[in-house]
Amino acid sequence: MFSTVHSQLIPFARQEIFALNNKVTVKELNSLSSQETSYTFNSVLKVSSVWNSKEDQLLQVHLMDNRVKAPRKKANKEFSQPITKIPDRPFYIGLRNGKPVNVIAHTYRDQSLLNMEKAVASLLQIQHESGLTTEVDVLGECKTFYSARSATRVEKFKTDCSHWDLKVNYRAEKPLGVRLSSQEMVDYDLSEDGMLMKAQSVETHRMSLEAQPDVGSQVESLFVLEHTGSGEKSVKQLVFKSLDEAIESLLEWYRVFEITGDVDGAISENKDQTLMQQVSSYEKDLYDDQTGKESMAKAFVHLLPLARITKQSEFKDILNEYPDIQFQLVDLLAAVQTKDAHNAVYELLETDGELLEQYIKSLAVGTHPDTAIIEDLLERLQSPAQPIENNKLSDSVLQTLASLTKQLGFEPGNALLLKIRSFILNKLESECANDEACKTRYIRALQNLQDPSTVDTLLNLALNGETKISVTAMQALRSFPITYFNEKHLQKFSQIFYQTQSRYDTSARTLALEIILAMKPSKEQLDQLLDYLNSNDKHFEIKTYVIQKLNVLAEKCSKFRALLKKCLKERPHINNYNVMAQKGLTTVLSRDLSWSPAFNESLLSVQEIYRGVLKRGSVELFLSAGREETSLCKLDIYTSGLTSFVGDSDSGTDDNEYDDSPVTAGMEISIQSVLQRPLVFFNGQAELMGHVWKGTASEPTPALQATTLTQDFEHYVILASGATAYMRVIGFRSIDLYGKVELSLWNRNAQTEIMQNTAAAVHGIMKVGFTYAQVSNEFMLSYEPRISLLADLDFYSGIKLCIQLQRPQMFLNHTNSRSVNVKNTARRYSKEVNSKHSHKFPGSTLALNQKNNEMCNIISQ
Repeated sequence: MFSTVHSQLIPFARQEIFALNNKVTVKELNSLSSQETSYTFNSVLKVSSVWNSKEDQLLQVHLMDNRVKAPRKKANKEFSQPITKIPDRPFYIGLRNGKPVNVIAHTYRDQSLLNMEKAVASLLQIQHESGLTTEVDVLGECKTFYSARSATRVEKFKTDCSHWDLKVNYRAEKPLGVRLSSQEMVDYDLSEDGMLMKAQSVETHRMSLEAQPDVGSQVESLFVLEHTGSGEKSVKQLVFKSLDEAIESLLEWYRVFEITGDVDGAISENKDQTLMQQVSSYEKDLYDDQTGKESMAKAFVHLLPLARITKQSEFKDILNEYPDIQFQLVDLLAAVQTKDAHNAVYELLETDGELLEQYIKSLAVGTHPDTAIIEDLLERLQSPAQPIENNKLSDSVLQTLASLTKQLGFEPGNALLLKIRSFILNKLESECANDEACKTRYIRALQNLQDPSTVDTLLNLALNGETKISVTAMQALRSFPITYFNEKHLQKFSQIFYQTQSRYDTSARTLALEIILAMKPSKEQLDQLLDYLNSNDKHFEIKTYVIQKLNVLAEKCSKFRALLKKCLKERPHINNYNVMAQKGLTTVLSRDLSWSPAFNESLLSVQEIYRGVLKRGSVELFLSAGREETSLCKLDIYTSGLTSFVGDSDSGTDDNEYDDSPVTAGMEISIQSVLQRPLVFFNGQAELMGHVWKGTASEPTPALQATTLTQDFEHYVILASGATAYMRVIGFRSIDLYGKVELSLWNRNAQTEIMQNTAAAVHGIMKVGFTYAQVSNEFMLSYEPRISLLADLDFYSGIKLCIQLQRPQMFLNHTNSRSVNVKNTARRYSKEVNSKHSHKFPGSTLALNQKNNEMCNIISQ
């Protein structure tokens, strides 16, 4: 520990001359380019101590010989231009107990220059003892660690500054988020009597995609104040009793500012263009035939930033001007999430149920909607004077209301949250008391709301409700975060799976099993599950489900794999072919679809078979970042009552168990974990036979066509030099999902085809600068991950099911553009550095399991 230096950094009544240099460089991550994009600001500071007492001091600072420089494309060449517009009037720094606390400057100066003056003041903040402390300067409040190397050398390291966290919006789901890491190191060199000789700040801010850490931008800032000589030996002093009085004497022409910096909004301003003009330039990319293609996803990422500051009247003009692309425009307005966009849609399209529902569905995945939108949707659902006549639209409004409420993350006691929750629960318990369809609608709303206080309500419905109600409640519970459940809930889920008190539908049981496994079962609980495989339960499809689910988890988690291996080793009577090779057709599998340098995307496919018929089939796409993953899209196909047509008589179930449920089939789609209203294929035997004889299901039928928001990140950072850094990442996913079913009762076979054409684009930008110079890095990542699922079912003699899961060839395209611009000087200058990379992923047919391979071979013979 070195002794504390009590001398002033700037001696009393003296004038010292310093050179100020600030170099700001922006880089793309993992770039090998030798071309530099940076700017350097140089100035000479004349610092005079014009008032002082034993503890306090007032410094007068003149900025002189100001100049901005930037590297040219040719090596060792640079552009240099003097800045003549900075006023020659000084600014002042007030210090109390040796620490800077405020800046006194002219009120007309722009924010960038004011921030730089605050940055100069912040460099004068120093502590001479080692240790952790909290400081307030241009970066806001920071955790600061000091290391006193000697009496003349001090280092400080800054983390967690409040002005490094000026978020505008961001996604809660980590895989769709953006990682930002920041740090600053300041070195001080002092003279023997404690005067400042040099202060050097080295600062780095790195922005990258959570799901792809090697894609993003980085800014580095070097900010140096170095003593070059002394001026006047004796400076004329202001004659006042206190620092406050000295500052007061300046306020005729000056204003007092806190030392913390403020964002310079000019850095994030859009180009001088209207949204109408921008839509016109991207019109060709917004037609229906571009859905599911890169061009549409790219158009959306460019349109959204300007759309978010567009007013209602212009939205109306755009919707009227482009009637042929209104479906895509309402997707865009849904992503905007402002009251202006919402009002424009309802004002023009309220009578167009199809377009309005498209807007409502896309709005459901919003990240930070205006609270007024949620209030408006609730009012429309509750209005007795103007009820929503269209039942499908009413259902979509309900699901969107619940989803947006969850996305906003209200505190548990929030009045609006309580109002919405009460509305849903009251409908469920009173108006829907004897209406199964009504109940399932509001249970799905609880699934989208995901309020922990509704767990017990849903669990009671799962335990005691009719078959469809029980399954729907379990689906809702399965979507909840596992942290919402406790040991008491686990016992209830076990009761459903093991059927200890009552019989439950097989789908309810498999959903309960998924929750039990997600809650990380203990060794005793896993032992019990393995013992079940040797039980008298005749539902061999359930046992097949258990085995395959355990295998999927063991592949993903080494810790679970070791526990499973240990439990099986202790149970040789179970770990044998007779038990582990169940004859069921049920399939549970997980496969990787893409990997670095693309996003880490995987697929989870569940095909639950009952009496030889697909009862519940789901295909879910996940995006992962580290150990966390989030659902991008889930397609659920459900059927009931079809066993009389194609059922397997050798079912293995109880003889007295007869499937007398009504003949139904449909599809449920979840986009980014938001469940949409179901699409019903047929309801009743008459509708089914109509499809069979007319062949209306044999042609490709659209299930979902939409372009929805994925990444949504906007952020400001104030640098130690006072420059403002603006960061934005916008991602969209354009989906064209369709399917067809061919069923022949004469040949006793069926073919199902589901195609998902998807395009994703992520656009990121980092701009850093001040009034006279700006550097930026802009990247675009785009690709088209497509999937096809083909299922052939032959029930002429026994049941044979062949599933083929294919991923066509895919290209990942990554472009990057760095630039530097010098402006507001006598001569302007700009430089741009571009790069482009493309990576090919060959197409493939994903291996499922040996049993599927054998059946495919039999069917193809």
